[in-house]
Amino acid sequence: MAPRTPSPTHVALDKALARHESVIAAAVEAFGLPLHLIFKDEVEQSANGYKQVLGRLYPNSRVLFAVKSNPCRGAVRTAARLGLGADAASEHEFRVALEEGISAERIVANGNAKTSRYIEAIVSSGALSSVDNADEFEELSRTAAKRRVRVPVLVRFRGMPLSGFTADDQTTAAEWTKFGFPIDEADQVFEQVARSPGLRFAGISAHVGTQIADPVAYERLAVHMIALAQRVRASGQSLSAIDLGGGYPVSFVTQAEWVALQAELLERLRAPADCGESVTWTDFPMGYDGVAPDTDSPSWVGKAYWSAFPASAMLEHILTFRHPDGRTTAEHLADLGSPTLIVEPGRSLMATAGVTLAEVRGTKSVLGNPVVSLDLGITNHGTNLITNDIFPVAILPRKADDLPVDAFLAGRLCFSGDMISKVKVRLNRTPHPGERAVIYLTGAYCADHFASNSCGFPLPGKVAVDGASRLEVWRHPQTFEDVFGPVGAV
Repeated sequence: MAPRTPSPTHVALDKALARHESVIAAAVEAFGLPLHLIFKDEVEQSANGYKQVLGRLYPNSRVLFAVKSNPCRGAVRTAARLGLGADAASEHEFRVALEEGISAERIVANGNAKTSRYIEAIVSSGALSSVDNADEFEELSRTAAKRRVRVPVLVRFRGMPLSGFTADDQTTAAEWTKFGFPIDEADQVFEQVARSPGLRFAGISAHVGTQIADPVAYERLAVHMIALAQRVRASGQSLSAIDLGGGYPVSFVTQAEWVALQAELLERLRAPADCGESVTWTDFPMGYDGVAPDTDSPSWVGKAYWSAFPASAMLEHILTFRHPDGRTTAEHLADLGSPTLIVEPGRSLMATAGVTLAEVRGTKSVLGNPVVSLDLGITNHGTNLITNDIFPVAILPRKADDLPVDAFLAGRLCFSGDMISKVKVRLNRTPHPGERAVIYLTGAYCADHFASNSCGFPLPGKVAVDGASRLEVWRHPQTFEDVFGPVGAV
């Protein structure tokens, strides 16, 4: 299942592919396939969406680029040029953010198991640290006290009623998560910060997860975080920042496609095993997992691939959402003295700016289902290693006599789980070996999140194109020697 009606984002990427056709052809000639491609104009448009919402509704704010979503110098440099801060999840991400021109005061140091090296870097720079646990508090305080400085800290919390809004492995603020302090221990944590000589309390932090499509999750988070901030102020501590996280969603498909997919999958799960074509690989139930399909209207649980509030529209919804007392989130923030609002767009900042080009290597039928094999492994298109993600795909060039076909996409790695799409996607035609496939909306996580040299394959190149069709190499493709080393190496 893939776009039957192209989304606006899909159309914009097709236009970008056509507009920069010659430089893309040159990049393919130079670096080969597969190839990850980012359009800088689309990144800027996405960033401007957040800036415009905040400019209208809550100017005292900071938008952070999640370095882990596209971990390379080019992406960080682009974020710096756009005036964004950085969400750094390791000492290495922290270092590259500083080196590419993002000042320490615009970086939030995240992570649940910060190393001593990371803590040293945080303390020496004066960056804002989102503290995850009591042991981290103690080491930060000791390190800062030795340097006779005070480190500004955000206290990260979990335990809000947020289960079921995305895949279990991607939720980061509900009860079952490795991140943060339990929200019911907030008062004790605040006291610990106050007793720590090397720390300066800056504010509170939480992050729902990623690809959270339902605004109810953010509404619940906002209510809990505003109430928590009010407790902070009541305790007499100053509150200079609130990090409401992000993980704002991308609409990978249109609403009609999303509704159709759920209906088609439910019908398939209710049908006899030998009746009709499959919708998912091995008839995996996806969001109906754990939900009895024979109920009248089972609820979809977990990750969604369409949202009525994608990207910055979700941020606008959060800020204008009215709490039980009738006041909006933005009004509550103003009542708290207008602390800096920290926003972490996550995948939504760059996902819609990227595509991946790959070569078709063959087609076959498996139990009556078309399967198209690509010269691309799931380790270089890796979000499917967490959940069965859906990405629109097309065969290039499009032709007037194309006849659409629904097919699974297989990768080239030598293990059964290497499926680029375990959900049937709609291709514009059945391809022939040697033709080129374009996978849309791959600008975040896909290229790097689980990148590896499985089966000895080198990592593909990653390039960016600006509005003037100028090419910037974000990652050179690896060579054989990069993977295995030179002959005779010890």
